[in-house]
Amino acid sequence: MSIQKEPLFLEALPVMQQLVDAGYEAYFVGGSVRDMLLHKPISDVDIATSATPQEVKEIFSHTVDVGIEHGTVMVIHHKEGYEVTTFRTEEGYEDFRHPDKVTFVRSLEEDLKRRDFTINALAIGIDDQLIDFFDGIGDLERQCIRCVGDAKERFNEDALRMFRAVRFVGQLGFQIEENTKNAISLLKMNLSKVAVERMKVEFEKMIQSSYRKDALKLFVETGLYQACPLFDGKGEILLKLAEFPIKEMSVLQAWILFVDELKLSDKEVTHLLKSWKSSNEQIRDVLVGYKTYRARKEEEWNFFLAYDCSYEVASEVEQLLIAQNKSTSIKGLEATYQSLPIRSMNDIQLNGHDIIRILKLEKKGPIIGQVLKTVEKMILEQSIENDAEILEAYVLTHFGSGK
Repeated sequence: MSIQKEPLFLEALPVMQQLVDAGYEAYFVGGSVRDMLLHKPISDVDIATSATPQEVKEIFSHTVDVGIEHGTVMVIHHKEGYEVTTFRTEEGYEDFRHPDKVTFVRSLEEDLKRRDFTINALAIGIDDQLIDFFDGIGDLERQCIRCVGDAKERFNEDALRMFRAVRFVGQLGFQIEENTKNAISLLKMNLSKVAVERMKVEFEKMIQSSYRKDALKLFVETGLYQACPLFDGKGEILLKLAEFPIKEMSVLQAWILFVDELKLSDKEVTHLLKSWKSSNEQIRDVLVGYKTYRARKEEEWNFFLAYDCSYEVASEVEQLLIAQNKSTSIKGLEATYQSLPIRSMNDIQLNGHDIIRILKLEKKGPIIGQVLKTVEKMILEQSIENDAEILEAYVLTHFGSGK
């Protein structure tokens, strides 16, 4: 395996080379090395060096301070940014995330000691020499998630690492080493001190992972789920998500299934999702998807059902039904959407200004909304054609003076 064969490594090599030419050590470290060894796609690269941030800035003409207090400087090379971080040690984690003290060191081994898991504590130099102080390569071969050093220490440094361990089980299909698993069970409630936004990222990655079933079972088995917003007491439902017969589950599908099992009201769904710091868009999609899922279990696709739901959300709902053998194909959904006479109220060949003109109204009032709602319903029922002249005649006849 050579870094020369990986495009992202190859593009970053000149940065590494300049550091080495200046007399410093420099290595690719972390997840990119792990993924290279697993023959998985590499999304980004991290460079660790013995050079201090100031020394890095002296070597390169174009840099940006992105986390200089923690030793990270972004080097701009050919319009691309590469994060270069000084070897460091860390001490004290009162908030279970940020170190109280960072010390820059010249030792790669000291730097790798502070990392979370052995499979992420690997380094490779410009000469393709793999450096592995903690048997990370052995753990890759054994398909094992194991903390570097004492698991309790690593999790007390950053409680989110417990969630990351479970997520890696989902993404890689590995087993978790016993001491590491026991430490999660022991320290699980420390996760509640982590920002919900960080938890949400890990939860959503876990849900979408290839080995979702294994990860969710571990999530429940260790009790880690109990520290997540409004999840305590919901272990059985999370296990149902694990067993749900769909190969690839989206975040939207997971939330729809979760709230459907709980039979939550819209208000309760909104409260749950807000506790997870979900965006307004995500909350809207889950509410619409949940409503559509419940309705679709009782009836076939029709214009009213499709009209209230975007095609993207509707297709995810239909995939849930297909997975449960309650639908055989997405073709019925596609046919319904293709035949929809209107997709939104904006498609109606009549607007508020038209209604004011037709009814000779002096000002806007609730009658405009009433007319539009009536016309919208009739178009979807196919009891009236979406034609401007026909709609104008209908409004005049049924809502005109004296009606």
